[in-house]
Amino acid sequence: MNHEEVLAVLPDSKDEAKSIKEIAQAMGLEITSYVDWVRAERRLVRALGALTKWGWVACDNRQKEEGHKFWYNAYWKTELAKE
Repeated sequence: MNHEEVLAVLPDSKDEAKSIKEIAQAMGLEITSYVDWVRAERRLVRALGALTKWGWVACDNRQKEEGHKFWYNAYWKTELAKE
C-alpha cells in the first residue's frame, strides 16, 4: 500500500472525512476476517500517520452519532495534498 493509493480515496473536505474502516472499504481492501482487518488497519494507520506528519492529511477525533457511541479518527486531505 502506498501513499498515493490512500490519498486517492480521501475526501477533500473535513465535512466528508472518512474513518479508517471507510478508507479500507473505498480502497477495496480484503477485510472479511478479523485477522485481515487488523493487518489492513495497521498498514493504513502507518500510512495515514506518515501523511499526517508530512501535512498532507488532517485528522479529527469524532464520536459516532447513531448506535454504539464510540470514538474514531476521521481523515481528509489538506490543501497541500490538493496541489
